[in-house]
Amino acid sequence: MKDETVFDAMKSSVQTIAFIFSCFSNLILIFLICTRSPKRLGSYKYLMIYFCVFAIFFSILDILLQPYILSAGPGFIVITEIKDTFLGPFGETCLLSSLCGCFGCILATIAIHFIFRYFALERKGKLRYFQGQYLVGWLTIPGLVGAVWTAVTVYFCAPNEITMDYSRQLMKDHYQIDLNNVTYIGSIYFLKDKGTGRTIPNKFGLLGMGILFSIMGISLSILIYFAAKCYTRIKTLIYEGESSFTRNLQKQLYKALVAQASIPMFFIFMPVGLYLTLPLVGIQLEVSGEIVTFVYALYPALDPLPIIFIIDNYRYAIFDFLGCCQPRNRVGVDDEPTSVSRHISNCN
Repeated sequence: MKDETVFDAMKSSVQTIAFIFSCFSNLILIFLICTRSPKRLGSYKYLMIYFCVFAIFFSILDILLQPYILSAGPGFIVITEIKDTFLGPFGETCLLSSLCGCFGCILATIAIHFIFRYFALERKGKLRYFQGQYLVGWLTIPGLVGAVWTAVTVYFCAPNEITMDYSRQLMKDHYQIDLNNVTYIGSIYFLKDKGTGRTIPNKFGLLGMGILFSIMGISLSILIYFAAKCYTRIKTLIYEGESSFTRNLQKQLYKALVAQASIPMFFIFMPVGLYLTLPLVGIQLEVSGEIVTFVYALYPALDPLPIIFIIDNYRYAIFDFLGCCQPRNRVGVDDEPTSVSRHISNCN
């Protein structure tokens, strides 16, 4: 077992705190969804619960593996100290790869979230495609995306001589990690020809990353498209509303949209995207991997907060419990449609 460094201590503390807070915040949101949602919330309730359950699963996997997500020269490497278990080397590689697969799941779940939101804002009856067997189909998509991401990672990023040769000394010098004593996955984008010393592309590694980038690109394109459509539609709805209730609703929609787009953008897409792409353009920035190690753990803990504190029904329930900040002229969950959730149910 290697000596603990300052980075090890920080990583362990952040991952542990994030795990506890993630379980707490997501369980609180599940409770609020089940007890404080309007009666006509519809299938959106199941989508939100699904997102919360996935976030808890992700946090459990993260605290179990406690990964090091590190930069490895012209590539990347993800490491866990779990080794020599009953799973065997292949099972341990699959387990670590499934954590990477969670990134694909996150992309898919957020994209589905914006698709649903746009259908609700559009008011053309398309929410029927989120009911019954259609809802089951939507809920299977993130799992399928995650499974494909995991399978590609296992096949293209499993331990091999190339990754070992390029990363062994780097990991030992900077993090005191011996790759022979850990489970790791990774990919090296470019190699040095031993004869000429020229840099040549690692076609196998680049093919695997090309597949992963394609999955990421499709999910991000869908997300951005429907997020833009939501933004445009919300701006239109502001001028359609005449009552104070409707104007208040649009403010909630604006805030929720911005917050729920900002958290994954700053805690998932940007750091992970930079982490994977910087080596492709010849930039070897070791701190990029260290940042991803932290933010990857924090995301599921922060994700429920916009819903809890922006949606009136859930925020008022928290205020009731704390016995503070009682708003004037407050509207209950079954009164006027001032909450985003009431708006969604009315559009069904």
